[in-house]
Amino acid sequence: MNKKKRYIIIVFTLFMWSFCFAQQYTNYTTKNGLPSNHIYTIRQDHNGFVWFLTDKGMVKYNGNNFKVFTTKQGLPNNDVWEAMISSDSKMWYFSKSSELGYIKNDSVYKFPNAIEGEIMNPIYSNQVGDSIYPTGPRESYKLKNNKWQKIKSSSIKSHGESFVIHKKVKSILTNLSANEIRIVNKKDKVIKTIQLPERYEMITRRKQINDSLFTWISSKKYNILNLNTLKFTNISFKDEIGLEEVVHARITIINHELQVSGTGVVAVLDKNFRMKNPFFFPKEIKSHFALIDKTNTIWLATFSNGIYKLPYVKRNLTYNLTNNKTGKFSLINNSLYTTVFNKGFFKYNNKTKTFDSFLNVKEYPFKAAEIKEFNTVIFPSKYKFTTLKKGKLNTQNFKNVLPGTNPYGFQFVSFENSIYSLFSFGLNKINPKNITIEKEYKQSGCNQLITFKNKLIIATNNGLKEFNKGNITPLLISNKKIKKPILTIDKISDSILLLNTDGFGSYITNLKTIKQLPYTNFLTVEDAYIENNSIWLATNEGILKYTKNENNYKFIKKLTISHGLPSNNINDIIIHNNKIFASTHNGIVVIPKNQESISQFLNIYIDKALYNNTNITSNNSTIEYENDNNVSITVSSINYDESSKDISYKYKLLPGQHKWITTTSKTLNFTDLPPNNYTLSLVSNGINKNFSFKITPLWYQTVLFKLFFTTSSILLLVYILMKIRTRELAKKTAKLNTQKQLAEFELHALRSQMNPHFVFNSLNSIQYYINKNEIELSEKYLVQFSRLIRKFFDFSRDKFITLQQEISLLENYLEIEKMRFGKDFNYQFNIDNQLKINKLKIPSMLLQPIVENAVNHGLFHNEGKGIIKINFFKTDLNDFTVQILDNGVGLKKAKEIKENSIRTHISKSTEIIKTRIALLNQSKEWLITYEIKELDNENGTLVQLTFKNNE
Repeated sequence: MNKKKRYIIIVFTLFMWSFCFAQQYTNYTTKNGLPSNHIYTIRQDHNGFVWFLTDKGMVKYNGNNFKVFTTKQGLPNNDVWEAMISSDSKMWYFSKSSELGYIKNDSVYKFPNAIEGEIMNPIYSNQVGDSIYPTGPRESYKLKNNKWQKIKSSSIKSHGESFVIHKKVKSILTNLSANEIRIVNKKDKVIKTIQLPERYEMITRRKQINDSLFTWISSKKYNILNLNTLKFTNISFKDEIGLEEVVHARITIINHELQVSGTGVVAVLDKNFRMKNPFFFPKEIKSHFALIDKTNTIWLATFSNGIYKLPYVKRNLTYNLTNNKTGKFSLINNSLYTTVFNKGFFKYNNKTKTFDSFLNVKEYPFKAAEIKEFNTVIFPSKYKFTTLKKGKLNTQNFKNVLPGTNPYGFQFVSFENSIYSLFSFGLNKINPKNITIEKEYKQSGCNQLITFKNKLIIATNNGLKEFNKGNITPLLISNKKIKKPILTIDKISDSILLLNTDGFGSYITNLKTIKQLPYTNFLTVEDAYIENNSIWLATNEGILKYTKNENNYKFIKKLTISHGLPSNNINDIIIHNNKIFASTHNGIVVIPKNQESISQFLNIYIDKALYNNTNITSNNSTIEYENDNNVSITVSSINYDESSKDISYKYKLLPGQHKWITTTSKTLNFTDLPPNNYTLSLVSNGINKNFSFKITPLWYQTVLFKLFFTTSSILLLVYILMKIRTRELAKKTAKLNTQKQLAEFELHALRSQMNPHFVFNSLNSIQYYINKNEIELSEKYLVQFSRLIRKFFDFSRDKFITLQQEISLLENYLEIEKMRFGKDFNYQFNIDNQLKINKLKIPSMLLQPIVENAVNHGLFHNEGKGIIKINFFKTDLNDFTVQILDNGVGLKKAKEIKENSIRTHISKSTEIIKTRIALLNQSKEWLITYEIKELDNENGTLVQLTFKNNE
């Protein structure tokens, strides 16, 4: 690009910015929260906060709030003119002071000069990595042991010596009189001399900006030395951007990029240190420094009027007719017209990119209309009616003619070889030849006329009307009236219309069906522009774009003041020469149709966290539990979007909450949180943030204490249960022992009952022999009886006797009974050889009563010979079975005999036997089963007992 062309572009650009800068830039002053309007410089830290350095302190800005740091917060003084940022998020501040330091996490840290009270004047400060070296005209300092220590200079004396941190280079000597720069190595030897191409009258700033670059900059040019290659770059502002002088020029590293800034210009340097896409700002702002931030927003510092901000979306916009109430657009013969209240009609100049006055009207102008059928253009206003035909303007003024207004109306269309227009009280029919009103049709609340499908349709405040053969009637859709206030109608195609309403959005209709455009409910839509398959709406909330998707229209985007609109209330919209023209009450903005939008939302973060009255920070995130606690967390964002101050975000506090909660509240409160490790998760605009803190339990809430308490409680409970069980077992054992003793007493009593029974029967036998005078036999019987009685008394004292003893007792008894019955009675013992009868135990005197019953009740009434069989079988190791069989009359016959007997004695032997067996079983020492039945194939009875010893 040649210099002449460059200068023309620069001059034109500056002219354009001067014309409309006030509309583009947002100004922040002391009225908005700055401590001073005197701004030295601007920085942006790694998180995205923008910092302003003033003569009244430092300011940290997040897009919504200004946080001020002064001596009250710990600064050594308030006049801070420079700052540098290290990767550990420290904002190092520089001022004329004996103490310097940094701000981190909103806390101020400062370190004194090692020479007590000596003032440091760090106007040429250097930064290498995270190391900061405050440097003045003659001294450089480094932080060591929390004090600023002086760094020794080279042995080569020079007033222009600059200290350097590098593996090879020690210092750089600038000799203005010789017009040269000398580079000194670690051995204090000059390793290279650079001859300057022209005299350096004054170097205003020189410093090392990173580990490999050293810079010089003045109002005329800037130089950069690569310390690694010793390559020297010399660039003048005049050659680079066409400016003779850039006052207050400086080179800084912003967000890992080199930026050059000064009065009137800011640019990013490319890899060859050339200024890339320089941005020129108007002189009226009087800015001496500018910064391009992470979102390409430009921030401007001034010495008297605070800060100016220019978002990226506004950099490519142009503004026209600023501070004027502009109205409707008209595209006539490819020329764009608009209306301006009290100024008339303006025409867009494609060369100057401005709207020029076309027809001066000091009143309210209406939309210009082209009637192609009659080669006429109409420019209506409140009092005047102007036509343009064959290049000639003809104006009629009705201000002083009754009724004092333009009678033709404000909107015109061609229909059925006539011109129809709307006026305040209805519809006019106008003769196109002599432009005279032929007839009026009354209809109040008319807003617009349109021809569609050979119909003349009227948009009114009470729906659609149709003009047909001199009559105005409601136009029905799906046999229903549309009662909404319709402001304008736009033709999408030959068969589809777009209806724009006042407060009810926009609707698409083919006059048979109707459907609302999405996201337009309750919007006031002033007008629309149809472009191929796209719809652009001019609403009270900005510009909405829709694109056709099959048979529906899909919402694409929304443009608001954050995209550069002067206002969200849009009067009209049109696309011309691939640019969007939007008309507002504050002028017209021209936006590139494919304008790139960069989100101004950078971050979401925790601004403050309190546990009752205790601050929770990254360094103090562990707090002790308190009753009735409350955790209050203030959520903030770094968001430079001017249209959205209240951010919407989702949050959940783990481990308690598992579902996301959406809110716009800046403060979150959580009450009565128990001891635990907590993490608050935040999500907004695709950015996730976590904030963790820990509530430690009190001594009685610790896991160790709970474990001890639980274990102790369990042990105590076990102890109590064991005590209760022991006591219950003792009671149960005592009860069992008592029951056992009672059972033994009962058994003993039963045995005692058996003794007289047997004695009674035996004595009857002896008496029988005596009565028969068989003395010898009676004596023998008496001897046998006495032996039996002796055994009986011996065995009756024992609970258990051996099976052999029981058999011996039974043999003695049966022998006596045999003597009584003689040859008619016999008995037989069958003993299993496997039974150890001398060891096996049996309850004493249990079988004898059963055998006695067999004799007395079975064989006694038998007419034939009687026999008793007693069988002993082994069933298990200590178990055996006893069978007692007789061939007597049987159970049934014995019962009949008993019932017919005249004897009064009631035998209780069977009940006694059963009772004794039950008591034996109850003692758990024995399990005895007792069964009695009649034999099936022959007369007689079988008694079977099974013995199981549980001991």
